[in-house]
Formats: sequence, C-alpha cells, structure tokens
Amino acid sequence: MISYFTTPGNQPKHGIIALLNNGEEDYMWGSRTFGVNPVMPFVHTFLNLEGAGAGGRAVLFRSTDLEVTKAYSSAPNPFGTVVGSDGFALGLIKSQTDYVIFNQVYGARGLDVAFYEPRSMYHTMQDDTRHTSRASLWHMLSASIKTMEALSGEAGDAFVGPRPDHDESKVQNGRGSDGVWFDLVGKGFAVFGLRTLFGWSVSLLIVSPLVLLFVSWILAKSDKYYFFSSKVSSHDSVGGSDAVAINGWRGFFRFPLALIFSSGLVTGSALLLRKLNPLIVYSSSYAM
Repeated sequence: MISYFTTPGNQPKHGIIALLNNGEEDYMWGSRTFGVNPVMPFVHTFLNLEGAGAGGRAVLFRSTDLEVTKAYSSAPNPFGTVVGSDGFALGLIKSQTDYVIFNQVYGARGLDVAFYEPRSMYHTMQDDTRHTSRASLWHMLSASIKTMEALSGEAGDAFVGPRPDHDESKVQNGRGSDGVWFDLVGKGFAVFGLRTLFGWSVSLLIVSPLVLLFVSWILAKSDKYYFFSSKVSSHDSVGGSDAVAINGWRGFFRFPLALIFSSGLVTGSALLLRKLNPLIVYSSSYAM
C-alpha cells in the first residue's frame, strides 16, 4: 500500500499515515504508543489490518459507522457482514484488536479487516507468510487500496463536524450513523442506514399479514379455502354430498418437530465436544 500511494498518479488527496506496530498481544502497547505521536490528533479515520488466521479471504468484521463502511463498498470483492460488529458490541466475541484503541481511546472512526482462515493455524508456528497465499494477500490489498482511496479522497462533510467525545484537542472528525451492511456472494456490497432497515421491517410486518388476509378472503369467496381442512365436499357428485380427503393438517407439525430434533442434535454434539475434547477446535478445522 505504501508503494502504491507513493507512485506518481496515485497520491491521495488527503494525507495517509502508515502505522506498522507490534505488541498487540501485550495489552496492545503498539497502538497505545501511537498516542504520544504528534500526528495522532489529526487522524480522522483508520483502516486496521489484522490476521486471525494465515489466509483465506480478508473479512470486514467490524466498522464504527455507516459512512466509513461505504468507503469499503467499492472493494472489487467485498466480504463481510454487520453481524460481526454486533457480536463485538454485545460482548459475544471477547478478543480485541488495535481497533478498540483507535476508536475508543483516540476517538477515530474506521474499520477492522482481517484474515480468518484456517482458524486452526492461528497463533501456531504455521501462522506465517509461508502458509498464506498470494490470493489472500491480493484480496486484502485490493480491498484496502479501494477503501483508503475513498477515505482519503472524501471531499464532503462525512468526516467533518463535532466529535462524539467532545475532545477539542483532536481534529473534529464528525459523528457517524448506524448502518447495516453485507456482501452479495462476494461480488457486491449492500450498505444502508439502520433507519432504512427499520422502515422496511415495519412495512413488511404490516403488508405481509394484510396480503395473507386478502388472499384468504379470495379463497374463501371462491370456496377454495382448504387450509387445515381434512375433507371437502365434491362438487362433481350428485348433491355434493361426497367428501374428498385432502389432509389439510398433514405436515403442520413437521417443521417444529424437525427444528426441535436438529437443534437438539447440534446442541448435544456441542456439549459432548466440550466435555470430551474442548480443545479440538484449535487442532483441526476438518474434524469440527
């Protein structure tokens, strides 16, 4: 990335700081040390590149807000979902990265992108450049370049304005808005505001029952409302007295029973693994 942005014709509109640091596993001292650097107060946004495995696709697993996520949407092969951010926000995922220092300590807005496969190699002797691939590196690099071009080329007011932490000693980088995002089979990226999702959800919750009621009314008026009916009269018979069995209740309990059985099987298997061999998840992803 340094080579790309220092090549004539690729210089960013706004300055970029390339921070290469270590010490993440020891209370993230590498990123904490950046706090005493005189350029730190001028940072508006950040892109944190991580590794939770030796390869695979680089996943966008966390973002501070909607506006910075839109910068990632221009990646040629985007990969990620808002579920990761929600997992960290709810405390379901305990591990942390330098992201928390940049965002929660320095107040910058940004993204977390990381390799995550194969998980069984994480923090082992195989967690190195020898066991990764050019495809993995290219996936992260291509997404990072497009993201940084969008962030450093922002000419609007998306990253300008009062800070959420009201810290007057740092650059005023604005307030982000809540958003929802997910990739479309790794080729497209959907990103929109949380209010938009709320509007669609409320609309579907209202429209769907009305459509079902309307369809049921049409079927009832046509004398074809066969739901939950075990028998119906045959109109072809004399007097219409003959009943035809249609078994309208068949399959009604099939889904809940299948759901209970499959959920119980998965839960029981997980509890069995936890009791007999809880560390198998670190030894072999294929065994899992």
